[in-house]
Amino acid sequence: MHYIGWTILAMISYGIMVILLKFSLRNIPPEVAVFVTNSFLVTAAFLWAIYRGVKIQDHLDTNQPTLILLLAGTVLSISVISFYMALSRGPASTVAPLFGMNIAVVSVLGFAILREPISMEKIFGIILAVGAIFLLTR
Repeated sequence: MHYIGWTILAMISYGIMVILLKFSLRNIPPEVAVFVTNSFLVTAAFLWAIYRGVKIQDHLDTNQPTLILLLAGTVLSISVISFYMALSRGPASTVAPLFGMNIAVVSVLGFAILREPISMEKIFGIILAVGAIFLLTR
């Protein structure tokens, strides 16, 4: 499947997950929800690696990519825990779109750090996204 297909699948799946999670958080503490959902994710990732024939231990060392991966895991943990806490306290229709502003963060960091091409269309797209999120969270 092309990366756009995977992206659309991820977008739809994540949207459904937020709704299911919001239902669960009515009766289950966010700490338990993080543990259960992410334990499932780790198990699924492990089984996926086995299915694809990827030996995880062959790709991890004390090199820079592994250390950056550990840093990414730390930041992801902060992000997921913060998202679950916010979702447990606020409406999904506000929390999820505001969380979705990570697209603007990724775009700006992609331009600044990864040296990805920037254009007026992309800048305008970020401005529109910020405007849309502003309207959705009111």
